[in-house]
Amino acid sequence: MSLHNTFKHALLKRERLVGAWFMSASPVLAEVIANAGYDFMVIDLEHSTASTHDLHSLLQATAESETAAVVRMPSHDKTQVKFALDLGALSLYFPMVGTVDQAVTLARACRYPPFGDRGFARMHRGSRYNTIPDYFERINQEVCVIAQLETPQAMANAMQIAGVPGIDGLFVGPGDLSIALGHGGDVTHPQVKEMMAEVGGFCRRAGVPLGTVLPTPEMVAWAYSVGFNFVSHGSDIGLLMNAARTGIAQIRQLSSDTPMSDPPTQTAPSSAY
Repeated sequence: MSLHNTFKHALLKRERLVGAWFMSASPVLAEVIANAGYDFMVIDLEHSTASTHDLHSLLQATAESETAAVVRMPSHDKTQVKFALDLGALSLYFPMVGTVDQAVTLARACRYPPFGDRGFARMHRGSRYNTIPDYFERINQEVCVIAQLETPQAMANAMQIAGVPGIDGLFVGPGDLSIALGHGGDVTHPQVKEMMAEVGGFCRRAGVPLGTVLPTPEMVAWAYSVGFNFVSHGSDIGLLMNAARTGIAQIRQLSSDTPMSDPPTQTAPSSAY
């Protein structure tokens, strides 16, 4: 495992990245998505069937691909953070970050002293079981911490949260934001888009990496245009469901246009004896 976090370094240069969103716990599907050509894939431990106990096999499944694995943590729990980092996760999303104090706590939880308070151990997958000689000298710089803004209050605090040492980028959660604004999950609502565009403009001017997840390629293109630079499209489960439903609808439509013919007349088989 290389300690060069390609995802983080691309973010800091504000390169335009397209990501996957992974919600199943299957290492096979993780390997498929990781080899599809995305720049990164978010392993979602907050709203999925996967948990931190599945993370080891999911990170193994993606390790040989060029797609960077990013882990969305289920909470701010510091024990879970330590577990994910020890398993070798280099980039973490944290849900529902709304204040500077929360951002400070999370940035510190991901780093060893003197810059943080991550618990120390040598024998774990992150250090390749103590075979990476400079792991403890370099990991504080290579870990990537992304704060998710998912309420109007968090969006209002975006500038202050982005300025916290150790916060490497921001992420707007459009679904929760739309719910908080009273728009029932409609991520295309004008008020949601207006608020996202406002934060996008700030991040573009300030050089702050900014990401989100959106359901269609057209919405992804819109996000790039207003200042976002790393955006995930759909999810593995969503893509599978959409493909299945589209196929079913097409088959039923084609079948309805084709009249059923009478079955061929069956003749009694001759005896073989």
